[in-house]
Amino acid sequence: MKKIFLLAIILGFTLKIYAQGSLCNSATPFCAGSSLFTFPAGVSAGTGQAGPNYGCLGSTPNPAWYYMQVAQSGDINFEIHTVPQHDVDFICWGPFASYTDPCVAQLTGSTPPLPSHHASGAGGGFPSLNTIDCSYDASWQEWCYIPNGIAGEYYILLITNYSNQPCNISFSQTAGSGFTNCGILPPNTSNNGPICEGDTLKLTANYMPNAVYLWSGPNGWSSYVQNPKIPNATAAYSGTYTLNITIGSQLSPPTQTIAVVKPKPHLVPIADTICIGDTATIKVSGANSYLWTPGNFTTNTLKLAPTVTTNYKVVGTTNGCKDSVNTFIKVNPLPIVSVNNDTVCPNTIATLIAHGAYTYEWNNSIIGDSIMENPTAQETTYSVVGTDINNCIDTETAKIVHWPLPTIQLTSNTTICAGSQATLTAEGGVSYSWNTTETTSSIVVSPTDSVTTYTVGVTDNNNCFDSASVKVTTIPLPLPFISNEMDTICKGTYTTITAGGGTSYLWNTGEVTPSISVKPLTPTIYTVTVKTSLNNIVCSKDTSIQQNIRNCNVIYVPNAFMPTGYNAVFKPIGDIAITKSYQFSIYNRWGQLVFETTDVNQGWDGRFNGEYVQAGAFIYYLKIDNGFEEPFEKIGTVTVVQ
Repeated sequence: MKKIFLLAIILGFTLKIYAQGSLCNSATPFCAGSSLFTFPAGVSAGTGQAGPNYGCLGSTPNPAWYYMQVAQSGDINFEIHTVPQHDVDFICWGPFASYTDPCVAQLTGSTPPLPSHHASGAGGGFPSLNTIDCSYDASWQEWCYIPNGIAGEYYILLITNYSNQPCNISFSQTAGSGFTNCGILPPNTSNNGPICEGDTLKLTANYMPNAVYLWSGPNGWSSYVQNPKIPNATAAYSGTYTLNITIGSQLSPPTQTIAVVKPKPHLVPIADTICIGDTATIKVSGANSYLWTPGNFTTNTLKLAPTVTTNYKVVGTTNGCKDSVNTFIKVNPLPIVSVNNDTVCPNTIATLIAHGAYTYEWNNSIIGDSIMENPTAQETTYSVVGTDINNCIDTETAKIVHWPLPTIQLTSNTTICAGSQATLTAEGGVSYSWNTTETTSSIVVSPTDSVTTYTVGVTDNNNCFDSASVKVTTIPLPLPFISNEMDTICKGTYTTITAGGGTSYLWNTGEVTPSISVKPLTPTIYTVTVKTSLNNIVCSKDTSIQQNIRNCNVIYVPNAFMPTGYNAVFKPIGDIAITKSYQFSIYNRWGQLVFETTDVNQGWDGRFNGEYVQAGAFIYYLKIDNGFEEPFEKIGTVTVVQ
């Protein structure tokens, strides 16, 4: 029967929480120093393993195994308690040279004759064989006494949670001159597993001052980092990761954490391509469950009929791990097949040409993009099925219409004079093409050959074509000639101008005789239209001649002038514009030449050698040659007046 527990409150310790081993050979090291060593007590965790002598313990529920190494010789006393307060028991064995070798045969001892409960400061009835101390009291607080611990020796401690209630169990050294080796305490280790392939595996260890960390794991992996990471982890990284730390020259026992890297599903998608209006099937495999977007579908196969190319994302899940892939339904548009209508004129073949696809099949079983037909019915319908490179199809129809030739109305054969024009007009169509390259309904022609044939092609509004011809006969023009009696006549006299080369004449004077008599007062051009006729077609041609005139001997020479007065220049006056040569000379009474010029516009200013001459008489000589009659000459005197 458990004893009534003794209440005690332990204050002033630093709290550290550690894991615990469930077997002796997996015992966790601890340091019974000034820090408070705390672990979560097991609940329904079984009983102690078979083999050890458990001394005073009547039962070993929820066992937690620990070991410690003495660093400095002397007594070591430590306190054990629970939070919240529940019954806690313990047994401690030692000393040993190893912390694993004593398991399980060397854990010996017997229940001493004295009570096993220890109040603070009490001694108890231990050691007994290898059992150093033991308590099976009903209290939430116990004291363990290790007398005269020797440096380097190991002690093994078993703590049980008799109440099987959730709580934390803490213990720490409270008295004694000896102390344990805290350097052997490896930090708590953990990992973020289980994770999925491709995630980062994170290993975690508590910080230990001045510690050197050495991790080792599956596939020869190792790291000196306190909290290493393994990015993009695969299933090969599943397994046990062991950590040893070294503080100074002291190597800690290994502590381990087991990581699980679950394989990710490997999704294999199958896309599909359809023509618009068809139904597509897309699939995915490689997982246990699926979720598609868009649509939130959960099956591995979808049958859909989108109208545009659509991408789908599917997330597959197996054992909580996910993979995602994209697949798609490509929606190809239908080809837009077009085909021309055509018309058939007599003796022609219609061609229907399809566009917009890759291959074509007509309703007359012809394969190809075009067919050539000449149906006799007024209207015939054809259909064609076009298939594009995506195997999408479209159907179109076309008609062939049979029309008659156009009815051409064309100008009759005609006769014209050489050099004149004829207008030729065709009707009965909507477009025209002449052998002159003109494309109007009417053309104007001026042929030079005696007979010329003109052909016009006429296309009507049904696109039917026919042609017709017309002849144009050309009458040569007359060859007129004209002459006058003299090229130049005296002003005011008559002369005769005569024309020939035709059968009738019309002068610009209004006269109609071959010869006319004229008396021009100025140089005048006379034009005559000479005509000939053939088959009631009159042809004519103009010719012209100029009749020149001159003033015959109408020249006046002054007989006096005043160089410094009103009449300051002496020269002949009259119609002397038409000249071949001109000479005007002035002599004094001694026959000395004082002035001479060949310019009809220049006269004598009364100076000789730069000085005005004395008043008196001077002799002049004038000679004018107009080139068509005898030269005009005149000698006279002129008086210079001062």
